[in-house]
Amino acid sequence: MNPLVFALITYFTWGLGDVVNAIAARSLGAERALLRVIIISAILFIPLIPAHLAELYRLTPLLLIAVVALGGLQVVGNIALNKSLRLINAPLALTIFSSYSALIVVLSVLFFREPITVSQIICTGVIFSGIFLCTYTPVNEKQTPDYKKGVLLAVTGLVSIGLFFTLVKPVIAVIGWFWPIYAVTLWIPVLLYLHKKEQRSSSSVSWKTAAMPVILTALFLRVGDFSFNVALDNGLIAVVAPIAGAYPTLSVILAYFVFREKLTLRQIIGIFLALIGIIALGVMGN
Repeated sequence: MNPLVFALITYFTWGLGDVVNAIAARSLGAERALLRVIIISAILFIPLIPAHLAELYRLTPLLLIAVVALGGLQVVGNIALNKSLRLINAPLALTIFSSYSALIVVLSVLFFREPITVSQIICTGVIFSGIFLCTYTPVNEKQTPDYKKGVLLAVTGLVSIGLFFTLVKPVIAVIGWFWPIYAVTLWIPVLLYLHKKEQRSSSSVSWKTAAMPVILTALFLRVGDFSFNVALDNGLIAVVAPIAGAYPTLSVILAYFVFREKLTLRQIIGIFLALIGIIALGVMGN
């Protein structure tokens, strides 16, 4: 298949997935939405399990611990994002969260001594500058507690997912991409506990009111994951990664028009800078 097809599938499904996830998170709550998305995702990926069973023979006790921990990072990152989406503007939360590519560059240098180019340094600097502009509030402007908490949660999501994608590299090299992604299902019991806790502390929302956004979130994100990793398996990373990695441009723009939330000029400039940096980093990195 043409690598451009994989790239476009990933770009549109990841971008659309983030937007419908924001709708689901705001309708159901952070933990309740994520629990349902993970369960549906697990069902969608069941047909792939037989093709990846052989990879489990390479799983050592240390790798098993690593895989479970990586699943935990996914859970923490996505709960943080969902909570952030309920507290601050969706375009702002998605821009901060989606800037994890810059953190991956920094962490890869620190953890694995990977080489870094001047262009990557510049792109990373542009992304972090954009995030700073997005989140900085002058002393003479008021910051609500919800805004502070929402920004902190978005940054927590960024850090968690950045750590996941950095630390998953050596694991994927041994057992492939499927199990590190599917391992998030091992955390369903924890999410069930958090689900019950969240349900007691907030108003009850009917599953039917958010069923379609939840289903679409799982469908879009998992199709994107599958398309991207199939492209990796076929050595198409140089074509697919830059286009797929630019998906925040779609999710942020769509979120702006879907939710119609007001942004300050400084936040708009910061979002624009961060998105330009993300696109450039995807191109320069490949």
